[in-house]
Amino acid sequence: MKAIAVTPRTQNSARLIDAPTPALHEHGALVHVIRCGICGTDAEINQGLYGEAPRGSDYLILGHENLGRVEQVGASVRAVKPGDLVVATVRRPDDCHNCSHGESDMCLKGDYSERGIKGLHGYLAEYYLEVPEYLIPVPPELVDVAVLLEPLTIVEKGLWQAYKIQERLMWEPRTAVVFGAGTVGLLAALALRAKGLTVAVVALSPRGTLNSQIAEAAGAQYFSTQDISIDDLPKKLGRIDVIFEATGSSLVAMKTLEILGVNGISILSSVTGGNKTVQFPADVVNQRMVLGNMVAFGTVNANRRYFDMGVGSLAQFQKLWPGLLMRFVTRRVPLADFTIEVLEDRNGVKTTIEISKE
Repeated sequence: MKAIAVTPRTQNSARLIDAPTPALHEHGALVHVIRCGICGTDAEINQGLYGEAPRGSDYLILGHENLGRVEQVGASVRAVKPGDLVVATVRRPDDCHNCSHGESDMCLKGDYSERGIKGLHGYLAEYYLEVPEYLIPVPPELVDVAVLLEPLTIVEKGLWQAYKIQERLMWEPRTAVVFGAGTVGLLAALALRAKGLTVAVVALSPRGTLNSQIAEAAGAQYFSTQDISIDDLPKKLGRIDVIFEATGSSLVAMKTLEILGVNGISILSSVTGGNKTVQFPADVVNQRMVLGNMVAFGTVNANRRYFDMGVGSLAQFQKLWPGLLMRFVTRRVPLADFTIEVLEDRNGVKTTIEISKE
């Protein structure tokens, strides 16, 4: 089968290869991949920043945002059947307490593996083999947008946990700010709008771009940091109850703590590399957070709970804003036409690799 792979820790090694088609076993399902989304993680692995091949392999098949159709199932499989549309989860557990209770996203030891990232081949291939435990059924009406499910799970997890944390008080959030207008940021804006909040999306790109048009089509306000200072947002919006940070910038992540409102909560989803140092008003921020009963927490990856929730949210978004999710996919590249440039393309919102027909 054809697949897109890298030599881990080797810069610009992404390439189209011939790889063995996985062999079906009694407990597995063979999935024919329809499409995969490309994200910054794939680009960073290609840059050699991280990535780990499966044991015994000198290459790693990329891809963790996925949609496929079950082609064959093993004799003991009942949860899925041939013809089913599925999205596969990403992380696989180790033997720690949390992983043993279905929370591999809250792993204590760090010995987990991740499809297309750490120790397991990913989904940028014509086929993959998986056990049903990690396959999320998707209704046919979501076939055009289900490739967005994996990034949406980051939002689902962040918001579910934020609302769970805020059960500590009588909380009626009204205003939310989303930093970042990439795929995760825009999905967060849709999710917060669906909850009835007034939402502002703040990003570097100017108003009028597709990203801003998507935000505004969902009823959110859009602000470019070229036109407004982050420090001025509370003056413009009033008390900020929820912040969802998805920029990839540690500076912005820290800035959220300076503008968060009383009793507010800041959800940090950016995984930042490097060792950047910035000046930070630690005393002021600490005092604000203590006296204002504020919370900030980090979130990454997602377990099955949030994938299941995300399927429902995609259907809800489709009803609220017909056709809007389709605008997220701004570039579709056939598998045979893959080049490294595809991984580095920052134009538009979401690029997908089209692998087979729906």
